Amino acid sequence: MGIREVTLLAERYRLISPIGQGGMGTVWHAMDELLRQEVAIKEVLLPPDLGEAQLVEMRERTLREARAAARLRSHPSIVTVHDVVLDGGRPWIIMELVRGQSLDKIVRTSGPLPPQRVAEIGLTMLDALNAAHSMGILHRDVKPGNVLITGQGRVLLTDFGIATVAGDVALTQTGLLSGSPGYMAPERLRGEPDGPLADLWSLGATLYTAVEGTTAFHRENPAAIMAAVLMHEPHPMRLAGPLAPVLAAILAKDPARRCPPGYAAAQFQAIAGGGIPTGPTVPSQPAPRRRSPAPLIVGGVLAVTLLTVTGVVLWRGDLIPSFADTPRTSSSTASTGEPSSEPTAQATPLLRADPEACDLLTPAQARVLLGGAVKRQFQTHGSCMWTGPNNTAFINLQKTQFTTLEITQSAYDGIRANMEDEPKRSPATRLRAARTVGDATYSWTRQADGYHQTTVMFKTANVTASLYYSGPRRGFGTADRAAKLVNAAILAAH
Repeated sequence: MGIREVTLLAERYRLISPIGQGGMGTVWHAMDELLRQEVAIKEVLLPPDLGEAQLVEMRERTLREARAAARLRSHPSIVTVHDVVLDGGRPWIIMELVRGQSLDKIVRTSGPLPPQRVAEIGLTMLDALNAAHSMGILHRDVKPGNVLITGQGRVLLTDFGIATVAGDVALTQTGLLSGSPGYMAPERLRGEPDGPLADLWSLGATLYTAVEGTTAFHRENPAAIMAAVLMHEPHPMRLAGPLAPVLAAILAKDPARRCPPGYAAAQFQAIAGGGIPTGPTVPSQPAPRRRSPAPLIVGGVLAVTLLTVTGVVLWRGDLIPSFADTPRTSSSTASTGEPSSEPTAQATPLLRADPEACDLLTPAQARVLLGGAVKRQFQTHGSCMWTGPNNTAFINLQKTQFTTLEITQSAYDGIRANMEDEPKRSPATRLRAARTVGDATYSWTRQADGYHQTTVMFKTANVTASLYYSGPRRGFGTADRAAKLVNAAILAAH
């Protein structure tokens, strides 16, 4: 048919036929002639008028995509990257062949999906993004076209083409928009520092499209779409049902008012199970009247009016009532079958101070934990990463402060439920339910790809924190010490 079909890439990969095409490249169905295995290969399309410097930049961008995705190859909901080769002066990424359709195509051909199914997709995508964020990787292009669903219902996240990887030199593409209008978080459009909460916003916009059948900020051209993201509310939701409040909370324009991933996961889990989302409920009241589309600017940031649904929790600090009763305690057990050893939580005063995550470990503490000179990288107010000598080890911290103890418990339970599934993703994972720090703790550890990986997640009053360690040291020790130092700093700030 074409010359490409009889040409081997790197004398190994034979292109068969195109699967799909987007702004950044074409994806091919191909055959690995060495292993006799079908694969997908992404060809980056380079504009013909690019100068040499821009060509180098594009090649580096593609190599960075491969490095980012390859670090996540063990996750069942992220498309596996096998290899990257240079051929004809261009990089080609060799990936797992996924037989399925993009969420974008499913919605265009079959219409919107039911809220329960969209909640299941959201829960899976949150888990994939949390895995990436814990390793210092931002996706930066979450959209329906990058969510793949197989005939068996498997959901996967693909295309880390514009991902930001901790430690890599920041790249820019002159004249090109790094992202997709309508799915880029407001802070990214404003050129502000972003982080995991920007990926969460993009996921919210993606799930809105899945459940409503149209985009949240539909307009006639990209410029108008971006203006709507910055200045207007999403179009009213008609089909989202129980998903409406949590999607509205995720799509808050101000990252400080956006609901955290753990809270969103708890809501998705309840909806996917056919129940009512957990957490405090807003007293019954009639739905608010639709306001004028003219934006209300407070301090330069649009204040978003969230939809009210009777009996379903909203994420708005000024709408959620305070709770003086004792928060409920998780009754779940570890996958090992061992009962939780966490004591029943007692009424605890709320912590008011909200220190920046990067301030919760001192440089001296980080040097001791990682065994030498440390590079500290700010990600967001609640997320920070410390990288050790020669990039042989790192610690990533994600901290969230909630408005009530009840919401904190709900978020903790949601994160713990996801952590309990780690042995399904990696059978060598060892779980631990013992409380070692804070009011409650849950942890896992394993050896993978030559490194030891450990996560310690805990809550103290109305704060949750997750510390992820990757490096040469075995077991829980390093992450435990880091968690205790972080907890002490949180309490000292109060």
